[in-house]
Amino acid sequence: MYLLHIELSGLTASFRVPHMYKYHRSLPLPSYTTIVGIFGAAIGKDMQTSQELFKHFNLKVGVAGASKSRYNDTWRVLTTKNSERDVVEREILFKPRYHIIFYGEEKIIRFCEKYFKTPVYPISLGRPEDLANVVVHDAIEQEPEELKVLCNTVISGTPTIYVEDTLFDVEDPTDLGPCTLLYRLPVNFKFKDGFSYERKADNYRDFTFIGNREVKIKNYVQGFQVAIENESNDKISFFSSGSLNIPLLEI
Repeated sequence: MYLLHIELSGLTASFRVPHMYKYHRSLPLPSYTTIVGIFGAAIGKDMQTSQELFKHFNLKVGVAGASKSRYNDTWRVLTTKNSERDVVEREILFKPRYHIIFYGEEKIIRFCEKYFKTPVYPISLGRPEDLANVVVHDAIEQEPEELKVLCNTVISGTPTIYVEDTLFDVEDPTDLGPCTLLYRLPVNFKFKDGFSYERKADNYRDFTFIGNREVKIKNYVQGFQVAIENESNDKISFFSSGSLNIPLLEI
């Protein structure tokens, strides 16, 4: 089996939490369905076709990364049921950098590698205007390993996490410590009458997003340790050793 590692970075990103209405909070990382959409943009297919191909190829994915900061932006939204415009706030991530892995059979990974190097459509990080720079690392043959220490990533389910007291700075009231977020997110959509823009989520999974402090989980998860380069002007530090543990999402 083969592994493909791509890096996505940009000026802004926003991955709306689907359950929120007036305040559009952003997930810290692209969700599983967002990654399927990114794959679809690269190969030039709509979401419905991309979702079917993803399942047919039996692709496994994982993601890790962070942003330098975040801020709120005010939007006016036109609704179909009301001619007036609603005002909503949307959380925007500033200067994000993400590492996404694809794992599968060699011919499928080579296919992904080809299209991420020369994508059909621009790759974006949530909204169409959140354009991404893409760095594609050469695909390699590699088997997953057992991971127990995680940081700035997301895993499937609700694992037991061990947190050390030293990870909290009790003198700093703004320190959130090893923040984890739990969301139930869609992993599959049904499309109305074959029209790819009218869709409804019909399958959900729990996902645990792990913050920027290393934590240990009770049970090992399958994934990969990916080598990364921490740029001198990039204050986001994942691991001092220059590697990043990225678990595969179990869907």
